[in-house]
Amino acid sequence: MDRFKNLISKLDLRKEKVISLLLTLVLTTLIFLDNNYFDHVLLTSTYFFSMAFLAVLLVAIMLLAGHAVYKSAIHASVGFGVLIFLAQTYCNLETKTPDGIEALNTLWTIGFIFIVYEFFNKLQEAYKAHTKPLRDDIKTKKWEPTLLMVIYSIFILIYISLITKVLTPIVLDLCIYKSDIGL
Repeated sequence: MDRFKNLISKLDLRKEKVISLLLTLVLTTLIFLDNNYFDHVLLTSTYFFSMAFLAVLLVAIMLLAGHAVYKSAIHASVGFGVLIFLAQTYCNLETKTPDGIEALNTLWTIGFIFIVYEFFNKLQEAYKAHTKPLRDDIKTKKWEPTLLMVIYSIFILIYISLITKVLTPIVLDLCIYKSDIGL
């Protein structure tokens, strides 16, 4: 027993190394059994499991990116909802004045700048929190963390573009953006 403990201490087996070692032993055993006893059944199903693993990994990254974007959107939606309510209420009035339109335009511009700033500020906080382990791994590993960060960033951009596509018609329907403002 002492020789075994001495061997383990010499190998410097930390948790990360033990997991890698066990994974390697399990895969080696599976390949040996497949080659000698299972007539390469496991090898042919490896492609399916690889694609399934890749799909699960992409879905996990997509959900993490969606969490960051929607958390930021929920934070910004309160102010955006108030701005939309003010603008639509004013636009539905029968008596609009040029001064009122100017005031609404100024309120809308300042509020929109603030809301966009808050959205991207919260998004940056979530991005930093989610990618901190990856940014730490970039120093030791070359391409894996970078690839994951790129995929994560692409999903964030996709979510932002989807939100923009939904909000654009709502905003462009406001009376401050129409040429005929009903004065």
